[in-house]
Amino acid sequence: MEPSGIVTSAPDGRGTPPAGRPGDRELDRRLSAALRAHGHRVTLPRLLLHRHVCRRRGHLTPEQVHAALATELPSVSPATIYATLDLLAGLGFVRLVSTPRGRTVYDARTEPHHHAVCHRCGRIEDIEAPVDAAAAERAAAAAGFRVEHGELQLSGVCAACAA
Repeated sequence: MEPSGIVTSAPDGRGTPPAGRPGDRELDRRLSAALRAHGHRVTLPRLLLHRHVCRRRGHLTPEQVHAALATELPSVSPATIYATLDLLAGLGFVRLVSTPRGRTVYDARTEPHHHAVCHRCGRIEDIEAPVDAAAAERAAAAAGFRVEHGELQLSGVCAACAA
């Protein structure tokens, strides 16, 4: 293992990811600390995938992430992308958003917000609106659930599909 704690060496051969954009070092530091705290290895694919998801606004499928990272990490497999996204979701670095069509997308925006999903084209929009979920959380607790996350998801037709 390199002194930086990263297991996989980077394209420059130094064992650390390329400098990238402003803020990448802080993203890497936070993720590395969380990975180590939970007994996971810090690897270049994990760091670069996290950077990519955080840079992109919106909701990404694992296939989109794989296509985007294929040039930087040609040997990374779709299975690694899926596993890493699931790991990041488990650590709270991304949110898993399920859609009515069964497609799963990941959202780097982890603070509370809601979604509107177009059932024709699959477009997902963040919705900024306060919602009092206390009654639903109490009902879930009464049914034996420990609520970790809640959101309102609205389904309908986006403006482009309605036109």
